Amino acid sequence: MILTIDETHYDDAHQRDCARVVAFVSDGGQHSRPGIAEALDMTSTTTSKVVGDLIARGLLVETAGEKSGRGRPAVRIGLNTQRFAATVIHVSSRSLRGTLVDFGGRTLERLSLDMRADADCGQMTAAMQDLVTLLADKCPAGMQHIGTSVSVSGVVDVESRTWLLTSRWPKIRDFDLAAALAPVTPEVLVCRHLDAELNARMLQDPVYGTDNTLLLHWGWGIGLAYSVNGDPFIRAGGPFGEIGHWRFNLLEDRPCGCGNHGCLETAASLWALLPRMLEQWPSLSENEEVLAGQMARRPLLDMEDMRTGVDLMARSLANVCRLLFPKRVIVTGPFIANAEVWQAFEQAFQAEGLIGTLELPVLIADKSSEEFAILGAVRPLFNLGLETFIRS
Repeated sequence: MILTIDETHYDDAHQRDCARVVAFVSDGGQHSRPGIAEALDMTSTTTSKVVGDLIARGLLVETAGEKSGRGRPAVRIGLNTQRFAATVIHVSSRSLRGTLVDFGGRTLERLSLDMRADADCGQMTAAMQDLVTLLADKCPAGMQHIGTSVSVSGVVDVESRTWLLTSRWPKIRDFDLAAALAPVTPEVLVCRHLDAELNARMLQDPVYGTDNTLLLHWGWGIGLAYSVNGDPFIRAGGPFGEIGHWRFNLLEDRPCGCGNHGCLETAASLWALLPRMLEQWPSLSENEEVLAGQMARRPLLDMEDMRTGVDLMARSLANVCRLLFPKRVIVTGPFIANAEVWQAFEQAFQAEGLIGTLELPVLIADKSSEEFAILGAVRPLFNLGLETFIRS
């Protein structure tokens, strides 16, 4: 768990130094006072004062290091990962999954609730409140629960913390997540699932933080996240990346859950194609993770609808590339687990071309990562919690 700080958010030099030290040791390592002072260009006196304050407040812990020679063993400074915990709620197929995460990014507890397709905002509120309450109660003695981060799919207004709509639950409209969870958690942050996953991927692999990287999910719904040199593209916090709701004349007679007709999702998404697949293979699951394995060796391209979906996905992605010009595109979702579908998609994408002699980006097939999504969702919450705690 690597924390970041904005020094302008603090009232005085001591607060800023406290935040800098906590962010520095959040890499999970053990550090000495001289090492901290050198890395952060602080005097030994300031370092001792800051470290002493943070130990007294329970944010840091000190342990005896290995003994060298005759002297006393060196004292090592590390982050107290048991000081804070946060909950993350995210969507997986038609389930709500809740995770309790400690200050070091380690998962302490997981819970899951299946939600009916006809669930409304009231039922969703009750389920989310239950998850947060049950998880917060699992915090060990002395651990403070600082808030909840909700990572959702579909169309989201991050700034207003409103879930506008989702194809998984058609009755969910303009759902105020902050108001829903305010009774059971100190703080509520909201993010798009794909943004959280992409942010965590960039944190793990610095290559993804160079140039422009696009993450495309092709599953129950279709959407994308985008970063420019490691910075998220949607700083304004409004809806973004909903290419699943691009409309095609070819599909104009097909209704979409968003209220329009002719959206890409009506031909290429899992919610549109799965009913036809079930006619041939009744044992297929709705869960994307399970379904990826089930579909891996099925002759999906024998279905005309599947071939149409592949072609429309390839054209849509090519159009995105003519707009955003990413260096690389990471594609996730159950469809790409099928080698024949992936090959057909790659070939159709390459046939689209870009502009003139400009080259299309590299396509990277990968699995969706729940762990990345959780880490990407909880990190901003811990950053906020750290700021609030230090300033108080």
